[in-house]
Amino acid sequence: MWHESALSWPSRAQTIQTQAESVTEKIGSTMSEALGRLSSIQSDAQFGRHPLSPDAEALLGLRGELESLLSTGTVLTVSPYQFNVGTKLESGSYLNPQTAVNVLSAKLRDFADKYRPTGHVHCVAVMATASQLSPFATKLTQLTQVLPLPDWCQVARQANALTTNEVDKFHQPASIKQPRFKPMAHINANPLRSVLAEQGAQIATLESLADDATDVIGKLQALAAKRETKLSGIKGQIDALKNVQGSVYSFSMSGNTESLATQLSQAGAPNKHPLTVASLLLSAEPMPFLETLLGG
Repeated sequence: MWHESALSWPSRAQTIQTQAESVTEKIGSTMSEALGRLSSIQSDAQFGRHPLSPDAEALLGLRGELESLLSTGTVLTVSPYQFNVGTKLESGSYLNPQTAVNVLSAKLRDFADKYRPTGHVHCVAVMATASQLSPFATKLTQLTQVLPLPDWCQVARQANALTTNEVDKFHQPASIKQPRFKPMAHINANPLRSVLAEQGAQIATLESLADDATDVIGKLQALAAKRETKLSGIKGQIDALKNVQGSVYSFSMSGNTESLATQLSQAGAPNKHPLTVASLLLSAEPMPFLETLLGG
């Protein structure tokens, strides 16, 4: 039956704290003794740089080169599912490449839009087309793994949903009674969250002290092996990123928005497929990574 009781601090939490502090309270005096011993031999110690340190220092400029690959700009996208862009019929929404080019070109001349880029602009135009919905959804799903533009991801989700719409619309899930079960998670009272943080720090200190079972030479050997494994893993992950798949239509151009609109109109359309998504990647600075990635 229900009964009322006062809140009290759990004895298990107090036991954990007491056991942890039986060691942690001795750390201060132990460290002082160790520092005293180190001070007496400080003049005899010889510490040098890592043998590869000068070589690494000469390559510190690579950080700037890496950061320069990321450009700041804006993305202008057209798709079949946008209002006043695609053509909506009973059989679905459509947008052919020529209409996509015309809409993008007209938008570049839209002086009423206050976010329209001004000055000299670098542009990478990218387009994906398909003759049927299923290949269109498959192609976009593949492309968004490499080029996760938010608008392209949204078009990919919508295209995939439409391919299964005929099956999904006949599925009627059973309604859930109220109230609903919440997903499994830790049940945290306020004092428990705090004690997990504070006593967790004590236990972390114990774990650190327990690691002293390995001497300094052993730790350095383990660190060297861990670093080598980590660097090997990073190299493998970078090499895996190079295995990009998918193909798009693209080209690069630069100039003011009026010039870009003219160049885009003159480029025409690659085909007459009824399903198209196209974007203009616009930036005030060059975009060498994207231009190379997209073959623009």
